[in-house]
Order: sequence, then C-alpha cells, then structure tokens
Amino acid sequence: MTAKREPTFRESVDLMFNRAVALTDLAPGLEEKVRVCNATYTVRFGVRLRGQIHTFTGYRSVHSEHMEPVKG
Repeated sequence: MTAKREPTFRESVDLMFNRAVALTDLAPGLEEKVRVCNATYTVRFGVRLRGQIHTFTGYRSVHSEHMEPVKG
C-alpha cells in the first residue's frame, strides 16, 4: 500500500482556485486573467553576517493592479 502524497503548495492553490471558479459565473477569458500574475519582481541583496557576505533573493508577484498599492 502506498501512502497518498500531500499536494504541493502550488497544487493546493490551483485546487482552491479551480473550486472557487467553478462556483462563479466569470466572463470568457476572465478566469485566465485572474489566474496569471501581471508581473513578478526579483530582488537580490547582500548582507554582511559574522564577517561574511550572504546574498538573499526575494520575490514579489503582482496579481492585480486595479487599486494601488497593488496586492501581491
């Protein structure tokens, strides 16, 4: 017997999104517009910790720009 694997975070989000879309009456094409990101920003910066430089990477995805500030 194999154990059922837990879905990844991405799979969980897709599952919840698909369930929500099934309960709504969206105009054609609007589902895909809501699903995809408008933009993804990447920032890398160095920090000196204990005498060494460490590089950290941060990400921010913008899903909606209809109101400012945008919601990630």
